Amino acid sequence: MPEFRFTERAGARLRYLDSGGDHRGAPVVFVPGFTCVADDYAEILPVLGRRAVVVELRGHGHSHARSGPFDSDTLAGDVGAVVDDVTNGPVHVMTFSRGTPYALLWALANSDRVRSVSIGDYVPQEIALSDDVVTRLLDGRWRGTPVGDRVDREAGFATIRAARAQSLWEPMTRWQPPLLVVRSPNAPIVDDAAWARYRTDFPTATLHEFADSPHDIFRPDRGRYPRLVRGHIDAADGAGSP
Repeated sequence: MPEFRFTERAGARLRYLDSGGDHRGAPVVFVPGFTCVADDYAEILPVLGRRAVVVELRGHGHSHARSGPFDSDTLAGDVGAVVDDVTNGPVHVMTFSRGTPYALLWALANSDRVRSVSIGDYVPQEIALSDDVVTRLLDGRWRGTPVGDRVDREAGFATIRAARAQSLWEPMTRWQPPLLVVRSPNAPIVDDAAWARYRTDFPTATLHEFADSPHDIFRPDRGRYPRLVRGHIDAADGAGSP
């Protein structure tokens, strides 16, 4: 059964959900979106076929920081703290939505430890948002529960206000990791131009569209993205060989 674990970093107590089991040479480290908590993903972890962990960044769920900071470099460091708590070896990086830039910033700085990257409905960049957008997010609901029960309001505002618009397309293109990308054509985040850029900049990437999904690509089939990730990471490992 998956278990919640904690690690400490830079004034933060970070929670993550750990499936346990055999990591088969490299576990999966999954960094989900701004309104997500690790509890959302307990049922999909077995689909990945090896040890997998879900990161809760500071200010989300039961991950707490006394006073920040909440900039992207700090959040990337949170990802790294969980990685280091799980293994001193390689990992497969999996993302969804706004967790993507934080995971990619860590991955780019530690590319020698990354066997593959899977991106769920996002682009390789950090996107700045207005307070109005953040207010709507924090006042809304996600997967049936109030976002205010998922994300600390003060931390949520601090995270978005600390965001800076930056592109990670160029360093990712130079790196060319084994890459899987999934998008929903019904959501505005990965528009047609970005999808075309993925095809051009990453000619060996595996790209999938979920035509029946909203931005939440875990609907209507919660296991579809994880199944694709499993196939991708097994191929990156050489048909699953450690």
